Amino acid sequence: MAQLLHSIGQYWTRRAPSYTDVIKKNLADGWDQVWADELISYFPDGGDRPLRVLDIGTGPGFYAIILARRGYDVTAVDYSEGMLREAKRNAGDLADSIRFARMDAQHLRFADGSFDAIVTRNLTWNLPDPAGAYREWMRVLRPGGALVNFDANWYAYLFDDEEKCKRQADRENTVQAGFEDYESYDESWLMESISLTLPMGKLARPHWDTVTLLDLGFKNVSADTSVSRRLWSREEMLNYASAPCFLIRAVK
Repeated sequence: MAQLLHSIGQYWTRRAPSYTDVIKKNLADGWDQVWADELISYFPDGGDRPLRVLDIGTGPGFYAIILARRGYDVTAVDYSEGMLREAKRNAGDLADSIRFARMDAQHLRFADGSFDAIVTRNLTWNLPDPAGAYREWMRVLRPGGALVNFDANWYAYLFDDEEKCKRQADRENTVQAGFEDYESYDESWLMESISLTLPMGKLARPHWDTVTLLDLGFKNVSADTSVSRRLWSREEMLNYASAPCFLIRAVK
């Protein structure tokens, strides 16, 4: 597993600058408010103190930045050193108020019950041991704390010919509409080869996630498969029509 994690981390470090371009666009186009409203709506009541929020797999820092801007006590972790560098740079003056740390999402170096909420996006599909990660995230949440996880069936097309055809249609429809094709980048083959060794592409999600979270003891587990209609631009909707975003929410 160590070699696999190293390969995943190196891949995302090379991709980090391009993801900064994406979040800069989101921050400039007003999508930060849309995402912040969505995230905050699932948080527990913090009383008189700022909620302690852990952003797992922060990438270039989008969640960490929009939550720190709104007064939350944010810790942001990622396994990729390159992503953390981008996140700190993107945070600007907020960088000193966000605790950034390089960490394996499956083995967090935090005490039990350290956080009121965990947020994460496009991470669980990329984990060698997603069930173990969910168990670890539950450990660091306080009782009543919320898990808010946005993800998608990103590489299901590697295991399903019908999904492969849908993905190809996404590429054609995106270009015909005059938008950038997000999937036309160098080394796409590398993440495909890594994804073939990961478990999530073969699983029925988000059903698998909800069952796993319930088995672990989470409460109020729910999945929303229409969330991309609220949170994605038309460009994103066309690029990823065959792999729409879903939201998984749970309470410890």
